[in-house]
Amino acid sequence: MKTYAILSGLLAFFLAACGGGTPPPPSSITLTVEDPMGSFNAAAYQVGSGSWQSLNMSGTVTKTGTFSLGSQSKYGVAVRCGGLKVKVIQATSVELSNPKVTCSQTTPSPVSFSVTVAVAPALFSPGDWVCLNGASCQPAATSVTLSPTLQSGPQDLVLTLRDSSFTSVKAAKVVRNVNVTNGGNTSASLTLSDQLPPVSFTLPTSPSGYAPPSVAILYRATGGSFADVSIPPSAYRPVSGYASGDLYYAEVNASTGSTGFLTHSQLFTSTPSLSLPAPWPTGSLSVSQQAHPIVSGLSRTDSDLRGYQMYLQIPAQIYYTATVSKGWLSGPSYTLPDLSATGLLGYTPPSGSGSFSVSALLSNTPLLSLDPSNPGLLSAGDYAQEATAQITNYTVGGGTVTLP
Repeated sequence: MKTYAILSGLLAFFLAACGGGTPPPPSSITLTVEDPMGSFNAAAYQVGSGSWQSLNMSGTVTKTGTFSLGSQSKYGVAVRCGGLKVKVIQATSVELSNPKVTCSQTTPSPVSFSVTVAVAPALFSPGDWVCLNGASCQPAATSVTLSPTLQSGPQDLVLTLRDSSFTSVKAAKVVRNVNVTNGGNTSASLTLSDQLPPVSFTLPTSPSGYAPPSVAILYRATGGSFADVSIPPSAYRPVSGYASGDLYYAEVNASTGSTGFLTHSQLFTSTPSLSLPAPWPTGSLSVSQQAHPIVSGLSRTDSDLRGYQMYLQIPAQIYYTATVSKGWLSGPSYTLPDLSATGLLGYTPPSGSGSFSVSALLSNTPLLSLDPSNPGLLSAGDYAQEATAQITNYTVGGGTVTLP
């Protein structure tokens, strides 16, 4: 269900597709769509509980569209990207004053660069690996040359020494302020003093019916690079050279296999305090299997509940994500808006079979308003949790089903 990358588990969980920037005047809402690859199709908006209307967007790589709220505080925005992807956000202006949707992304071209690492012989054993930024790896030796995929410019680099099974980190070190240039190189070292004692933590207990949790611990340097520093099942290797502004990231996952998923993501600096959200009670949700389903049972009482997210996937027809905030939802039921009209998003309502999921989004932060382009808005101790119920044999026209 989930895959992790540094902060992506946390920030995507924090609705990276929704996070906004500087708020506009409270009487209006500005939707921003990032689309450097040109996959944007159409946008629409809703004020209060009124009818949906087409939203005119201006710009190329970054598109914006603004509409007036009048006396209302609730609103909705919707975007269709790449033909088949529909993204809907319904919130209040207090929870999210400047919604942001990503239709497409680009990655700057990497440059050719090499890093030569001197490794203390006492650190490694036959079969061990030396890695840079958790990706570029070579068999451990007293001298190892790595050719990582890097962007140009000053940055921090993270060296790790992994065991032969590639599951545990034996040493980790951050190399600061390396100026990466095309055709350039630098040298670094891993010494015995870089092998800091592991830090243990307590794994949460999975609810009944869920498999034992798995955990990943990553380190993110201030300069942007990151690496996995996990020591399974419940420890991590501290990074030599750690400094103020650096962070560790933990992601815990537990599942029933295909119908229930629980995730806890957290930023920390020393020892994480990990937990899992309460799962959806059996049969607590009902879903009408329609092209635009009605979901009932959205009545969780978690103190840190921020909203819900629904995802309808009918392969080759539609990939529809609807995010609704706690403040917008006025009752326990929600209907995915039908925006298929030509004057709105202009897609073909799906038929056939696919999957459908409902997630409760929990956090100690106002997650809807977090901007994925600015990780500095997050700090140690911030967490997000997701409790998901899923059906993998969703059939349009198949009647009402209960989850999980």
